[in-house]
Amino acid sequence: MYKKGEDFDDVTDDAGTALARYEMTSDIDTIVRRHRYDGTRLMDILWDVQHLYGHIPDDVLPQLATALDRSPLDIVETASFYHFFHRQPSGQHRIYLSNTVIAKTRGYQAVYDTLELQTGARFGETDEAGMFGLFETPCIGLSDQEPAMLIDSVVFTRLTPETVTDIISQLKTGRVAADIANPAGLPDDGIAYVDHLVQSNVRTQGPVFFCGTTDYRALLDRCLAGTPEQTISEITESRLRGYGGAGFPTGRKWSLCRAAPGDDKYVICNADEGEPGTFKDRALLTRSPRDVFIGMVIAAYAIGSRHGIVYLRAEYVYLKRYLEAQLRQLRDDGLLGRRIGGQAGFDFDIRIQLGAGSYVCGEESALIESCEGKRGTPRLKPPFPVQEGYLGKPTCVNNVETFAAATRVMENGAPWFRRMGTPDSAGTRLLSVAGDCDRPGVYEVEWGITLDEVLAMVGARDACAVQMSGPAGECLSVEVDGKRRIAYEDIPCSGAVTIFNSSRDLLDCVSDYTQFFVDESCGICVPCRAGTVALHDKVQRIIAGTGIEQDLDDVARWGALVRTTSRCGLGATAANPISTTLEKFPEIYRSRLRTQEQALLLSFDLDAALAGYDKAVTERETDGTA
Repeated sequence: MYKKGEDFDDVTDDAGTALARYEMTSDIDTIVRRHRYDGTRLMDILWDVQHLYGHIPDDVLPQLATALDRSPLDIVETASFYHFFHRQPSGQHRIYLSNTVIAKTRGYQAVYDTLELQTGARFGETDEAGMFGLFETPCIGLSDQEPAMLIDSVVFTRLTPETVTDIISQLKTGRVAADIANPAGLPDDGIAYVDHLVQSNVRTQGPVFFCGTTDYRALLDRCLAGTPEQTISEITESRLRGYGGAGFPTGRKWSLCRAAPGDDKYVICNADEGEPGTFKDRALLTRSPRDVFIGMVIAAYAIGSRHGIVYLRAEYVYLKRYLEAQLRQLRDDGLLGRRIGGQAGFDFDIRIQLGAGSYVCGEESALIESCEGKRGTPRLKPPFPVQEGYLGKPTCVNNVETFAAATRVMENGAPWFRRMGTPDSAGTRLLSVAGDCDRPGVYEVEWGITLDEVLAMVGARDACAVQMSGPAGECLSVEVDGKRRIAYEDIPCSGAVTIFNSSRDLLDCVSDYTQFFVDESCGICVPCRAGTVALHDKVQRIIAGTGIEQDLDDVARWGALVRTTSRCGLGATAANPISTTLEKFPEIYRSRLRTQEQALLLSFDLDAALAGYDKAVTERETDGTA
């Protein structure tokens, strides 16, 4: 086994193999040295290895394991967990086509077929020349401009068969994806580059988000003039709740983290918005990244932290260089790094941790595991992250929207924020609106707005159903729920608003959503690992017209079992696509059910049975046993 610093002069393979192996070991040593031989940075190391070789070769595993003081199986365990890591050659150009429900209503199949035709590859495989690898992937945060795909970390939106044909033909001539998407050569760390790739689609601005210029120095000076306890008190009095879904009071979380014993504490920004249909964080990171980063600085001052991490989903890799440039500017301005705001002893810096494609890493403890270079498996609670989080230290995890809102609270004061919204849902929130409407995009609304008001605002004229908060949320009937209010006390919303008109087959959507949970389960819980498959199979049976009343009873029982026995939110919500549509739209299920007798007849395939009989007779006649 290779050891750091070992001499490879004694390699006895043929000269070509020896040279290749030496180059590989030298490259790997450069990579792990760049990350200071730190096993907790395994995600970054695996990305570097894949960028170098196009995949993560088995040959590098012993060297990585020795350098990081892990076993090769530890490396495989992490690498095999994430969608975007490949352990086999996956093409010179890796193409990931987003397969959301919305994409499938916007020309997805024609794009899919064109990609296979033009590359010569089938999805899930590479072409014979090894030039193209085609893969489907869940939502990439572009539901407002589907169909969309990633090619070699570059995003392409609003695809058509014609644009796909042009892109692939250019790749075949030797051009790279970055040049095709950015023919003007815009610097990839600037806002012009990001805007050229993706429309932010921010439809409304203010009073809390996208407010324009903020005097961050004055804001931090005012914050640092008070005590950390006063900062926490201001956030608490504002009644700001975390925007990640659970709605936990932000001030309470910060207070618990500050009170937790230990000198080392961490602030983590969850930028892993993987819920299909959600893209508000994408817009915030594009248009208001400093609101997010300064919110992290404020949290660091409040809890006593020196270390910050932004966990950025892999699908937003095209934002990484731009965000790093924003962080550099904050350091240059004295608002990040050592002696922030000129205050001795207040040192806090932020690094970006790139994910690798795993929905479950949106759960805070799974995200922490991923930050530590492991599989994104949710932890059992307690202890909670504010007690034992990253590297076992007290950790405050909030999402992008929460940190941005905290910045505005500290700028304008708790009473100002509290005056907006409802008594139990203070302030405003961002909605990612997509689907069957005239004006998809990001909207800021006050908590308490009705569903009907949202639909009128976005131009949803023939809306029938609304999937609120993505697959994990609730399917609403416009007719029944139109007057209900979006607020924690009525319709909790984590951001996604996906609209379906009367032409859509909701059971097809349910099928897609249940398949999503099958694909994204981490597999640690048997009820979730097996239950998601069973629930999806029931939906398929009903779609096929062979379902019976008993299947609906099974769905209710099995859904409750998965919900109550899974360790994280994925299992707790995996049955929601079925249970909420069954409640609001029972006719889409019952119209396809059969009686017990009909189901038995439908399950018997006469042609298949006769074919089997004919085959058996022919074989007996051939071998003379007839």
